[in-house]
Order: sequence, then structure tokens, then C-alpha cells
Amino acid sequence: EGFVDDLKVRAGWGQSGNQFTGLNFAYLSALNSSIRYVIGTGQNTIMAPAPTSFANPDLKWETSTQTDIGVDATFMKGSLILTFDYYHKLTSDVLLGLPIPFVSGFFLPTDANIGEIKNTGIELTVNYNNHIGDFNYSVGGNLTTVKNVVTDLGDIPQIITGIGGAQTHRTIEGESMGHFYGFKTDGLYQNQAEVDAALPDAFASTADRAPGDIRFVDVNGDGKIDADDRTYLGTPFPGFYYGLDFQADYKGWDFSMNLRGVGDKQIYNSARESLEGMQGSNNFSTQVLGRWTAEGSTNSSWSPRLTRDDPNNNNRYSDRWIEDAGYLRIQNIQIGYSLSSEKLMSWTKGFVSRMRFYAGAQNLATFTNYTGYDPEVGRTQSFQKGEFNLATGQDGGASPLPRIVQLGWSVTFN
Repeated sequence: EGFVDDLKVRAGWGQSGNQFTGLNFAYLSALNSSIRYVIGTGQNTIMAPAPTSFANPDLKWETSTQTDIGVDATFMKGSLILTFDYYHKLTSDVLLGLPIPFVSGFFLPTDANIGEIKNTGIELTVNYNNHIGDFNYSVGGNLTTVKNVVTDLGDIPQIITGIGGAQTHRTIEGESMGHFYGFKTDGLYQNQAEVDAALPDAFASTADRAPGDIRFVDVNGDGKIDADDRTYLGTPFPGFYYGLDFQADYKGWDFSMNLRGVGDKQIYNSARESLEGMQGSNNFSTQVLGRWTAEGSTNSSWSPRLTRDDPNNNNRYSDRWIEDAGYLRIQNIQIGYSLSSEKLMSWTKGFVSRMRFYAGAQNLATFTNYTGYDPEVGRTQSFQKGEFNLATGQDGGASPLPRIVQLGWSVTFN
């Protein structure tokens, strides 16, 4: 008998549409009845209706065209099963929230059909099952990669967005959608000679700059630091997803464990910004105890000097606040023991046919370099409607997933 039991090559092509934008009836001008106005010589406040989102009557469905080429294979008398897919998905007339100038009187972005986005990658699933005597086991794994590229924005050169009107994300042709956009850092000024040799900075008070301040990178090489030096800092969308699954049983005992994770992903840790910015009268994180205090004490741009006024604008949006957020999580784990059905039927005179005791846990542990509560975050809490795909991946300190421990006893009666 051969090693390969079954082999199938397949290909597919299709189109699908989507009308969801996060806001119902986005093509109509909706009114909010709780807007406050200040009127009259007495400057009294009243509530009256007003439109809060800019309607777009030209909205239409976005269209996704996907091509898929795959292989399904079975080996070793069904013990090893493999599935592989390559996909190419092109979405046109993409429905996204387009920021509009505040002078329009509207705070929230308006929904619009904007350009094209391409997603390509592979999906791989492998499962193996076997036994050694009475010990049965199976091991499985899966991997999905995603390469996201904006291929067309029409007449729009770039879209700069952020939660609450901030400028923290950018969408531009040739890069991933809604990537982090800000300044790069290059350590700290260690002495006055380095400060004196520093480049002019449009966002800093050069005269008050001092050792211990952050050195920002002149990305475009024009001899100064300004808005044109903002650049790509990472993406909130994972480059790959993966999972592992283990199952085994032996003479009444059973065990299962499921792990999942993501990689090539970054997060804007705005919660850490408020704890380590060393501004205001709020409590600081213990991380600031390792701040720069003298030449050579540290060169980490995470730990500049303590200053009341921050003349160098060390707290500006930069890679200081962007962290790698890949993780591996033990999603579920459980061990159990089932009593012999024959003995149960005999002991209970046929009344009970099955009895199992088990212990398990959900979200038992997460392995990550991310310093926040949970690397699995979408965006910060805000008045922004829905999941704002052009400005996601911001952690404002949202509560992490709870760790759940379970003890159980299940009984099956006849």
C-alpha cells in the first residue's frame, strides 16, 4: 500500500458583496436629539436635534473577488490529513470611514466607497492521529498568513486618521490599511554636546532641550525634524494566525488542550502613555523609576528624563508607544476521568450509564512581550462608531479576558 491514500487538487473563484459599515442608514442624514446649544444673552443651554454624521447618498456595496487554489491530502491510512490553500482576495469600492474636516461641523467620519484593498496568504491545516496500545492521541495545527496591501485610493493621496480626531494612523497605497504613523526614536541625548549637535525640531523648544530627552529620527534626511518625518511604525492587523490542538485518552482518562496565537502585530499602548508620560498629577507606572538620571544611566527611548514641561515633546506620538503584540495563549485545557460504563450499570442496576469527573481552565496563560493587560485588543473606548478599521489597535486599558477554572461532574442516566 502507498503512503498517499487520497489527493485532491481544487480551485475556486467567486464574488461577494458587503453593505455593513458600522452605521445603519449611513446614506441618510440622521438627527441626534440630545445635542446641547448655548443661546441668548444669558448663555443658557438647551437640548435640540442636530445631524451628527455626514450622510453619503452615493454609497454602494463593496465587492470582494476571491481566487483560491488548494490541496487536500490523506496519508498513512488516514492517520495524517493535510489541507493547504492559497487565496487572493481583492475588495473594490471598500466601505470605510473617511475623516472629513472639522469645519464641516461633523466630528465623526463619513462612510464612503474608497479604492481597493488586496489580501493574500495561505491557510494550512495538519492533523495526525494514532495509538500506542490503549493510548490514543491526536495532534493538530493550523496556520493562516495575511498580507494586506492598499492597491488604490483613487484621487486621495493618503488618509490620516485616529481615535477622537488624533493623527495616529495612515492609509496609503502600497502599505497595509490603517497602519501606525508617527515618529521614530533613536535613544536619548546623553550629554550637552549631543544636545548642542541636535537637529532643529518643529515640535520641540530647542532652547530648553536637555540631556535625557529623546532623539527623534530625521527619516527623510532633510536636516530637520518636522511632520514629514512621520513614517510607518507597524500594523494592528496580524501577519499570521496559528493554533495547536492536542487530545489523548488512556483507560478512562482523557486530556485536551487548545492553543492559539498571532504574530507580526503591533499595538498602540495609550494606557502606558498616560502612566509613563510623567506629566500631570496622576500616579505613574513603576517603569519610570528606571528613567534617565545621568549620562549612561539608560539609552532607552521608553525612559527619558523627568521634566514638568516636556520642552522636547518627548510624549509625542512615536514608536515609544508602539509595542509588539504577538502572543500564544492556552485557550482551553482539560483533564478528565470516566468511570467504567459496565461497572456503573452494575452498581446502579442500569440507572446510570456514564459518569465523568473533570478539571479545566480557559485562558490559563498568555505568552507575550506586550506590557499591557491583554494583547488581544481592538481599539480604545470612544465616541467613534463601530470598529473603525482605519484607526484600530489602540489599547486604552481595556479589561483583559478572565481566567476561568472549572471543576465538573457529568452523569448520564438511562
